[in-house]
Amino acid sequence: MTEQPGQPEEQRQPPVRDARPPRPRGTVAVGLDGSPAASAALHWAAAEAELRGAPLRLVHAREPMPAPDHADGVEEQQILTGRRIVDAAREDVLLRRPGLRVDAEVIAGDPEEALLEVSAQSQMLVLGSYGIRRLPSFFLGSVSLATVARAEQPVVLVRAEEDPEAREAGTADEPEQAEVHPHGPRVVVALGLDHAYENLLRFAFDTAQANGLPLHAVHAIKLPSHVYVPGGPVVPHIAAQHRREVEEEVREMVRPWAERYPDVELRAALRLEGTAEAVVHEAEGSDLLVVGRCRRHRTGLGPRIGPVAHAAVHHAACPVAVVPHD
Repeated sequence: MTEQPGQPEEQRQPPVRDARPPRPRGTVAVGLDGSPAASAALHWAAAEAELRGAPLRLVHAREPMPAPDHADGVEEQQILTGRRIVDAAREDVLLRRPGLRVDAEVIAGDPEEALLEVSAQSQMLVLGSYGIRRLPSFFLGSVSLATVARAEQPVVLVRAEEDPEAREAGTADEPEQAEVHPHGPRVVVALGLDHAYENLLRFAFDTAQANGLPLHAVHAIKLPSHVYVPGGPVVPHIAAQHRREVEEEVREMVRPWAERYPDVELRAALRLEGTAEAVVHEAEGSDLLVVGRCRRHRTGLGPRIGPVAHAAVHHAACPVAVVPHD
């Protein structure tokens, strides 16, 4: 604005400040196909989007029809079905969370490629999962697993068996004799000592902070040969010293992040077992398990998710976030 000549200092107008709330961080996207697993993913994603102050994007991806006779009618029906799925989901979310921005769309194209594109435009992609018991029933068949293996952003898999509202209410319809986990609600992140895990730790701390939950960093300890008596058992004091050294390494790895997120309660959880087993066991009773996927993990058949993420996706009872890292 050009200053008017002779305008007294006290009458000058201060600069106009934007009174709108800060722009929300990247979109939380969720893939929908009308299944119970997708419904669980929808409610998990909606709760997370609200906590993070982010828009929610609902997506139904459909395979385009070839061009035989009567294909037009079938394709039109597919579009209508997809539209009903996303519109019903949007209405459901807005009834529960009227202040949330929710966009819904139907995308024609290869479902895996469509979801990868959506993932690249989002801070996370949430999909439904049935776990190991119904392996072929991931979102649109095996699309969830393929998407996890190639996505450049975190992908969260949510089980169909979970009560999607229990997370918000803090209760669940569990058997009366169900064991209560001693550590209570928390986010668990699986860490090795061979990578910096920057993306993994950022996502884990962000999620713990947004949900007001403690964060447990789990690491599997492998005892070196020198802690054993030759031909005999473990030497206790040497094993204890090794454990303290590993714990300090883990704490050093997460210390810069703990300083950035001082409100997040952090605990190092060390388990003397195989890495996959340690991660799945530590995640029992947790709200989310965060595991990494090294982008360098490839086979002749294409990208793969690695043994720890594979075990987590198929065996962990809680939602699992798979975060790509270098």
